[in-house]
Amino acid sequence: MDSTCSLRAGIGNADYGASLGATEFSGPQPMRGTKSSHDGNDARQIFISFHHERDCRRASVWKIVAMKFALISAVCAVAGLQGARGADWPLTRFDGRDYVSLESIATFYGFPVPPVISQSPGAAIPVTASPQTAETPAAPTPPLPATVSLDSDKAQMELGLNSREIAINGAKQWLAFPTHVQDGHVFVARLDLSKIIEPGLRPERIQGLQPITTIVLDPGHGGQDKGAVSRYGYEKDFALDVALRARDFLQKRGYRVAMTRSTDIFIPLDERPKLAKSLPDSIFVSIHFNASDANHDARGFEIFSMAPRGAPATNDNTFSARLLREEPGNANEIPSAALAGAIYHSLLGHVPTVDRGLKHARFAVLRLSTVPAVLVECGFVTNVPESAQIGSPAWRARVAEAIVDGIDGYKDLAVNKQAPKIIADYRRAATSGPALRELLTPATP
Repeated sequence: MDSTCSLRAGIGNADYGASLGATEFSGPQPMRGTKSSHDGNDARQIFISFHHERDCRRASVWKIVAMKFALISAVCAVAGLQGARGADWPLTRFDGRDYVSLESIATFYGFPVPPVISQSPGAAIPVTASPQTAETPAAPTPPLPATVSLDSDKAQMELGLNSREIAINGAKQWLAFPTHVQDGHVFVARLDLSKIIEPGLRPERIQGLQPITTIVLDPGHGGQDKGAVSRYGYEKDFALDVALRARDFLQKRGYRVAMTRSTDIFIPLDERPKLAKSLPDSIFVSIHFNASDANHDARGFEIFSMAPRGAPATNDNTFSARLLREEPGNANEIPSAALAGAIYHSLLGHVPTVDRGLKHARFAVLRLSTVPAVLVECGFVTNVPESAQIGSPAWRARVAEAIVDGIDGYKDLAVNKQAPKIIADYRRAATSGPALRELLTPATP
C-alpha cells in the first residue's frame, strides 16, 4: 500500500458527466536521473554514468506517464461517482490508485456490512527452511473464501478477492483492476465503483441517456472474411442469420433498422460505425460468434462495450499509454455499458449457457463508435455441443429475439428510467417444458 489518503471525493448532485471539481492529487513524485559522484578520467566510469543517467531519464518518463494515468483514472472515476448522490467516499491508495472500502460500498447501497477476512485469500502456505531437511510445508491454513457475497434482497453482488471478477444481480462482470484485501478489509478501485458497480446496481439513475428509434445491426466478417469455422458453417453466415432475424423482430416492434451488411460482402471495420454516426437516435450492435483453438471446451456468451479511459481492457493486464487516449467511443462509456447489461441479462435469461461476462475492449467498432455500442459473442463454434446448437435455426432465432428483448429493456431505461430486467426476471417467465427442449435440440451436421 502506498499510503492512506485523506482525499475524500465529494459527491454532489451532478450527473455522470460532471466535472472533477476541487481535489488534491498526492501521487508519487517522478524520479530524477543523477550523475555519478565519481570524478576523474576513467572512461568506463563515464560510460556507466552516461547510461545510468539515460536509464533514469527513461524511468522518469514512465513515472510521469504513470502519474498521468493515475490522475486521468481519478478524474474519470470522480466524474462517474457523481451518480452516487450524497455520498462522501473515504479513499485509500494502493499501487497509485484510489480505492473505496467494501464496507463503505455496502453501507451506501443497503447491503449488510461484509465480514472481516482473517487473512489474504490465496496466500501461499508458509514454508520453513531447515539445514537438515528440504523446505517443508507448515500445517495448511484454514480454507478461505474466494469471494465475498452481498445480498440486500433487492440486489446481489459477489466479488472475487484479489480478482477482477464480480457478479452483479447474477451476471458476471470484469473489473478494470483487481479488488485489494488489506488487514481483513476488501477494497474496490474507485474507477470500478463509478464505471461498473454504480451503473450496474442503479442503471435507472444514469443521466443523459438518449431515446432510441434506430438500431444499427452489424453482422461480423463477411465476403472473403469467413470468421470462425465449424462443421456446421462459417461465423460470417451465422452472424448474418442472427442479424436478419433480429431485424425482423425489431421492425415488428416499430424500430427503424439499418444494417452494415445484409448480404455476404466484406465491410472494413472502420466503415461500420460510420453508419450509426449518420443516423440520429441510434445504437450500434455488432454480432459475432466466438472460437478458441487452444481450448475446445470454451463455451458460452460474452458481450463487450468500450473500455473506460484510463482502464485496461478485460483481456489486457498490462499498462500502456494507449489507455490514456480519448477515443470517440469513450463519450458513451456508461450508456454502452448499460446497453450491454440489458442485452446480456436477456441473453442469459432466455438461453441457458455459460456466463462469460460483461467485458470491456477497444475493438475498432467500439472505439470508433459515436453512439452507444456493443459487440455480442453468441457462443463458440469450436465447442462441439455448442456449435451444434449454433447450427440450429431455432436456436439462432431465440438468440436474435433475446438480443431484441434486451434492446427493448435499454429503450425503457432511456425513456422511462425503468431498470431493465435481470436474468432472474427472464427465467421466471421463460418458456418451459417441450418448447425449451426443442430450442436446445442440436442441429444435424
